[in-house]
Formats: sequence, structure tokens, C-alpha cells
Amino acid sequence: MLILGIDEAGRGPVIGPLVMVGFLIDESQEPELKELGVRDSKKLCERRREELEPQLREMGQVFMEVIRPWQIDAENLNLLERKAAKKLILKSKPNKAIVDAFERNLSVKLATPGVSIVAEHKADDTYPVVSAASIVAKVHRDGVIRALTEEFGPMGSGYPSDPDTRVFVETWLRDKKTFPDFLRRSWGTTRDILDRIQQKRLGDF
Repeated sequence: MLILGIDEAGRGPVIGPLVMVGFLIDESQEPELKELGVRDSKKLCERRREELEPQLREMGQVFMEVIRPWQIDAENLNLLERKAAKKLILKSKPNKAIVDAFERNLSVKLATPGVSIVAEHKADDTYPVVSAASIVAKVHRDGVIRALTEEFGPMGSGYPSDPDTRVFVETWLRDKKTFPDFLRRSWGTTRDILDRIQQKRLGDF
């Protein structure tokens, strides 16, 4: 039986995309994931995620949907994630899909003929196949942020709680007076920074 684990990386950042990954393996391979020490990506250090990612790609098939900042600004995030998860299921054709739930009644909303859907909160803690998807998604997103950093300079992790990210966003908006395509305009962090800049009368947006 083919099992698909689905998870995301980058739901909360103000910079960069949301990456959703489907990781497909045969049910018989699940013990191998446990032997590798696969866990929710947030519980692994960057070095360990980087070590595991190529091994996971050798073990199973990876399917990916990348949701860009402009898409996030234009549409409801839950709806975007649901559409992406549905695409991953349709592309990979599993017998069973296990999804880290991001909205209520997700299993019903993702109903697909011939596919058993399991949608649970914190599934990446419970199911190794979902943990594997979370690792691949996180490694890919981290690579995107590294590439942006190389091109545009230090921007931190991209999360609103990161002081380096907030400094980068404020400096960019104040000095360049434009929105880069990697910035989520609709995020509260962006709006707060814009309000502060406007109050100081340092630019018109």
C-alpha cells in the first residue's frame, strides 16, 4: 500500500514562500523511517535535516507545491493549502494520505476517490511519513531563503519574530519604497512596519 505524508514549511514567515511536500513510500518502508530517526523538522537541527533530506529522496518519491507570497496575499491561506494538498494527492496517487491538519474537517474537504484521508493536528509528531515530508519542505524553504540572502543581503529567517528579518524589511521599505516579490504584503508585520515609516514621513507607499 502506498502512503503519502503531507506537511508544509513556511506558513508564518513574512518573507518567502510556503512549501508543501508530499512524501510517498510503500507502507513496508515505514520502519526504515523510524530507524533513520525521522522526526518533525522543527525538532531537528539544520545539519541533521540536511543529512536526512537526500536519504529521504532516495527512499521515497517527493511531490512539491510552492505557494508564492503574491498568491498568499491574494487568497485565503487555508484554501491555498487545501488546493496544494489536493494537487499532491492527485499527482502521487496514494492509497492513503496523511496530512498535518491546518483547518477543521480537512479530511472531508480533501476527499478523493480511492484514497483514504487522515488529517490530524501535529501529524508530523505522530507519523514518520509526515515527518519526512516536513523535513523535505523545510530544507527546500531554507534553500530559498539562503538564495535570497545571497542576492539581497542578510534577512534573518524570514519570520516576524526574528529581529534581523524585521530590520531587513523596514530598511528595504524605507530606502527602496517598493515591495519585493518575496515579501508578503498582507502580513501584519509588513503593515505595522509601513505604518511606522509613514508616521515618520520617510516615504509614500
